[in-house]
Amino acid sequence: MDQQPLVSVIVPVWNAERTLDRALTSVLSQSYSSLQVIVVDDGSSDCTLSIARDYEARDPRVTVVAQENTGVSSARNRAIPLCRGKYIRFIDGDDTLPPDSMEKMVARAEQDGADLVLGGYTEYVGTLSRRKNLEDREDTLTNEELLKLLCPHSNSYFYGVLWNKLYLRSLVESGSVRFMAGVNWGEDFAFNMDYLRHVQKAAFLRDSLYDYRRQPDSMTLRQVLDSVRHPFRNIRMKVMLYTHLKNLYLARGQYPRYRGRLWMYLFRVGLS
Repeated sequence: MDQQPLVSVIVPVWNAERTLDRALTSVLSQSYSSLQVIVVDDGSSDCTLSIARDYEARDPRVTVVAQENTGVSSARNRAIPLCRGKYIRFIDGDDTLPPDSMEKMVARAEQDGADLVLGGYTEYVGTLSRRKNLEDREDTLTNEELLKLLCPHSNSYFYGVLWNKLYLRSLVESGSVRFMAGVNWGEDFAFNMDYLRHVQKAAFLRDSLYDYRRQPDSMTLRQVLDSVRHPFRNIRMKVMLYTHLKNLYLARGQYPRYRGRLWMYLFRVGLS
């Protein structure tokens, strides 16, 4: 690629001193070098901020923002207005990227004029690993085709996360797509549903483009425990997330076609 479009990488962190060095090294050593890396420290009480500041001092592509502990949604929202790239990507501070991850995603977006790129990923649990993608897909879909695919699989982990995706910044901004603050889970899914309202084409890659490392104290586990401890709060959250899903189909004129099946999301969310 002669002139590489800039990619803004948002990395929200909280008490990530054990993993942040590994995460940032994997981002900054990408084969694709046209990056703006925004690290938002969400009120860490360990050495996370000093580690991030060290990277900022050594690499001009890195910008560090420090804020009081107000949550991951707030941290991501803080970073979005600072983004200058054509594309935005979200990375968690305890995960890593394969060396050619960014290059492959940007190349596909540019080649197909895609507003969203969705890649496969590798899940690590201790010494075990498992590669995952969506039905081994390597195609580009219109929004209507994507909504047909989404309907029966709306509870899929694949749709509910940010980090295996490349977003077009102009759509994030023109659609005023932001994260919901003050919620315990589901903010990634809501963001994706709101973003999809503006997508015309989405491209899939079967390659593993993210290393997702499950931790014993992971957010996913905390979400499961929270749903057991607070069932009524969990139900209210499901209903709210369903509203984002429903509004996506309404905005695209597809709700009458899928209304008979779409509500099953209320029972499926969080099960896969």
